[in-house]
Amino acid sequence: MAANTDWEDFPTYSELVHGIRNFVLQLYQDSKAEKNASHSAEPTWQYYNYSTNDLLFVILLSIIWTVFRHFASEKIFKPLAVQYGLSPTNQAKMPESAWKFTYYLCAWSFSLYVVVLSGKYTFFQKPSSVWTGWSLGASPPVDIYLMYMGQCGFYLHSLYATMFLDQWRKDSLVMMIHHVLTLALISISYLLRYHNIGTLVLLTHDFCDILLEFTKLNVYFKIQNGKLIKAHELCANASFLGFSVAWFVSRLYCYPMRVLYAATYYVQKQQLELPCALLMNSLLWILQILNIYWFLFILKFLYCVATGQVSEVDDIREHDVEEKLIKLRTLSSSSTNGAAKTNDACDDGIVTNGNAKIRDKKAD
Repeated sequence: MAANTDWEDFPTYSELVHGIRNFVLQLYQDSKAEKNASHSAEPTWQYYNYSTNDLLFVILLSIIWTVFRHFASEKIFKPLAVQYGLSPTNQAKMPESAWKFTYYLCAWSFSLYVVVLSGKYTFFQKPSSVWTGWSLGASPPVDIYLMYMGQCGFYLHSLYATMFLDQWRKDSLVMMIHHVLTLALISISYLLRYHNIGTLVLLTHDFCDILLEFTKLNVYFKIQNGKLIKAHELCANASFLGFSVAWFVSRLYCYPMRVLYAATYYVQKQQLELPCALLMNSLLWILQILNIYWFLFILKFLYCVATGQVSEVDDIREHDVEEKLIKLRTLSSSSTNGAAKTNDACDDGIVTNGNAKIRDKKAD
């Protein structure tokens, strides 16, 4: 029978801050009074539940993800980019986004089914139930175990991919920090059997990545064989708008109100003595700081659109995109009667007044 899915109200930001403050004060008081002596670091590590088989499984999955990516890129994505006549620059970028879009779509769909649609759990609807039945010696259910191992293997693969496979961007170092942080969160939450709250972290984060990669794919596909494909341009604009809204709703609202609140307020309310609670919360808060950092990129792009600096969706983290914007600003400042004259400002064609004009060709 499906679990009771009555929804608990979302707290306010003020209540979240109040809950975090009380949680930290309680930890300080407990530490000062030495009430948590039985949960010192030494005995806690003795009860960690991470077998050699788990470690080998994660390493194997990271290798499998790498092999899958190589096969999909060489046999599917790269030939597809050539077939549709993408520019050389976009042919190099497209396989990465196609791979990430495919993975995040599958991973988030599985997370949504397990956490919400299956009816087995109420962590998202009722975050107070996150800690129900928690025990350091408990084993996670099979579906949550598979979710954890798959995601842990993927982020281990992603750490390697960011360094050696992906296009290097202005925030690539931050992305590597994100991957290390995510690996730490997944691993520590698994070791300490905080997997219930870990599923909420995965659920509230992966959806944005689907929309981000879908937006980028449409950006790459909007110029085919030197022709502007209006449908992809419209899809890129619409999906970026959806991505911006989804980022705020899922990462800046649902994540703190469901995850951070459950990890602080309900821990204190239920008088739980959790090992390494401050460490786990610190990692969760750092993740939120990264979410805010990347949201600044979104706001920066929206500002550029509002001020007329750009009129099309592009990834402003890309070095070549930044160079293109600098060229366009320089040319615009020296233009006559507001018409910007360019000389190979973009390898996709000539950009005039923010609209793509294809050299010696006309769009369909």
